Amino acid sequence: MKQLLLFLIITLCVKGQNEKDIFTMFYNVENLFDTINDPMKNDNEFLPGSVKKWDSEKYDQKIRQLGKVFSSINNGDQPNIIGLSEVENKIVIQDLLKDPFFEENSYTIIHNNSPDTRGIDCALLFDNNFTLLDKDFITVQIPNASRPTRDIIYAKLQVENHILNVFINHWPSRWGGQKETNHKRVFAATILRNYINKNINEDEYIIIMGDLNDYPSNESIKNILLKDDLVNLMDSLKGDQAGSYNYKGNWNFIDHIILSRNFFQKNSAIKPKEYNAFKKDWLLYTNKKGEQYPSRTYGGKKWYGGFSDHLAIFCDFKMQH
Repeated sequence: MKQLLLFLIITLCVKGQNEKDIFTMFYNVENLFDTINDPMKNDNEFLPGSVKKWDSEKYDQKIRQLGKVFSSINNGDQPNIIGLSEVENKIVIQDLLKDPFFEENSYTIIHNNSPDTRGIDCALLFDNNFTLLDKDFITVQIPNASRPTRDIIYAKLQVENHILNVFINHWPSRWGGQKETNHKRVFAATILRNYINKNINEDEYIIIMGDLNDYPSNESIKNILLKDDLVNLMDSLKGDQAGSYNYKGNWNFIDHIILSRNFFQKNSAIKPKEYNAFKKDWLLYTNKKGEQYPSRTYGGKKWYGGFSDHLAIFCDFKMQH
């Protein structure tokens, strides 16, 4: 009996040493603006003198609220890779990292001021488990569009002897109607698909994260981006309550984590273990109809002091040494 017990303990210890978690997440943080006027951007909506009365007190509250999400999503551990959208600039990311939860961190920030007229950008953060081999800011210049959209952030990361190609996206919104704006997201998907075809080796891993402003079944994702080499994790999460976003009482995913198929091969050194939207009661509010929505910062001009109108999404990987 003692020998069996000793064997089990040794086996568990060796397994623990041979496995490593890579926790990856994406979060649309809903208009994380500072309170300073940027004359180069249309950020007037989020200034102390605006109708929203966006000031330091509300900004600090927003940072604290987001800090609660980051400190909870990975059971108290800092995520290894973080994708963000709707951040105004690098300053707000640095302010976020001043939250007590991030007091000791080794994140590298990949960010560039995008062409978006409001100044809302994407960003990628990764810790010192990874080495940055290459990066790019992929322009999505939609023909005949009245205003430019966000760049796609690309980073080629190395972890041990494995290559991760990470893409952070925030595709054009549905403002004006889904059908009327469909071509914009199809264009963004085509840009990303062509970039992958041209630049990424088949034996390397791909992680695509972002607010794509489309559902898993929509043309941009299902027909343009997804080929035999990619798998949309969100497409496997079914049910009335599954989703990262609630539109008029209906939950669905417009935030996605899409992986290359080699993650799922039997001999893969890195495998997805768990993935979903991070959905807790304290992140939600219930309206008069009994419908639950993400507890957001603003509803129109009204300040609610919540977190974001999106839920964060995550994928926890197991890596075999």
